[in-house]
Amino acid sequence: MADASRMHKTRRMVGEILSQLLNVPILSGILVTIIFFQLPNNLPNRMGGFAWALLFMCLIPLCSLFFYIPGKLKDWPKVIRRQRIASFVFMIVSYPLGFLVLHLTHAPRIYEAIAVTYTLVTLGLIVFNLLLRYKASGHAAGVAGPVAALVYLYGLIAAPAVALLPLVTWARVSAKGHNVWQTVVGAGLSLAIGVGVLWAYGFTPFTGVLW
Repeated sequence: MADASRMHKTRRMVGEILSQLLNVPILSGILVTIIFFQLPNNLPNRMGGFAWALLFMCLIPLCSLFFYIPGKLKDWPKVIRRQRIASFVFMIVSYPLGFLVLHLTHAPRIYEAIAVTYTLVTLGLIVFNLLLRYKASGHAAGVAGPVAALVYLYGLIAAPAVALLPLVTWARVSAKGHNVWQTVVGAGLSLAIGVGVLWAYGFTPFTGVLW
C-alpha cells in the first residue's frame, strides 16, 4: 500500500513537471523562434516581428507563473486555481494586443496568423470552461496549436512533433488536472482553429513557405 501511494505521488509530480514544461507560453516561444530562423534574412520586419511575437505570445503570458508563488495563501489547490485564472487573463489581454501590434508594424504574416490563432483558441477555451462548464485542457490546446502549425507548414518532416500530444495527455491525467477526453477536446479545438487560420491567411500546406 505504501509503495502504491508513493508511486502515485511520484507519477502525479512528474505529470505536473511535464505540464509546466509543455505549457502554452514556452511552446509558443519555441514556435515563433523556429519560424524566425525559417524566414529569409531580407524579409521586411523579420527581426521586429519576431521580437513583438516573442513578447506578446511568450514573455507576457509567462508572467502568470509568478502566481504559483503562494505568499500568504497556503492552500495549494487554490494557488493552482489562482495561477490558471491569471494565465487566462494574461493570454486574453496579450494575444489580441500582440495581433494589433504585429498588424500595425507590418510584421511577417505568419506571426500575425499565430497571434490570431492563440486569441481564438483562448476565447474557445473560455467558452468551454466558463460558459459550458466543460474543463477543456489548455495545456493540450497549447501543445496541439504549435504541432498543427508545424505539420501544416512542413508536412512529414514535422510529424515527430505529434508525439507531444499523447505526452501532454499523460501528463495532465497523471497530474489529476484533466481526464483523457478533456485533453482531446482542448487539442481538437486548437488543431481546428490553427489549421483554419493558416488556411484563411493563404498559407499552402506542406510547402514551408511562411511569407
